[in-house]
Amino acid sequence: MQSQLALINTIRGQKAKYCRFVDTKRWADFVDLIADRATLRFFAPDGSLLYEFDSRAEWMKVMEPFLEGAQTIHQVHNDEIEVISDTEVRAIWSMEDYLLLAPGNDRPQSIHGFGHYHETWRLLDGSWRLVELELHRTILSVVPRT
Repeated sequence: MQSQLALINTIRGQKAKYCRFVDTKRWADFVDLIADRATLRFFAPDGSLLYEFDSRAEWMKVMEPFLEGAQTIHQVHNDEIEVISDTEVRAIWSMEDYLLLAPGNDRPQSIHGFGHYHETWRLLDGSWRLVELELHRTILSVVPRT
């Protein structure tokens, strides 16, 4: 059994990889951080639901082509991590992302946002994986392509 501090640091490391892998388009490594049947929800600053996915595959089917050719940065900080058990952790992270998107498929020129990730991580088959993610935006600026 890991100590609580060691477990918290493990989850911090997993979230750091999440950000790095999405920004460097290391999709095989990225998907390994997420459970097959993960629940993923993304909310606008007004609280309305923007996107919802009920599996990792469903999310990747949309995200990977949307980010094709994009330059992105995802940063998280000010973590609030609660160890629920030896196999479950809940976390809230302040976040900022900035995406410069490639032309095509009606993509905007850029997206810049802030908010909070609300997550549940579980130990599955010996690895810590994201099973629930809700991103609640506080600021979302979308610049259309001109």
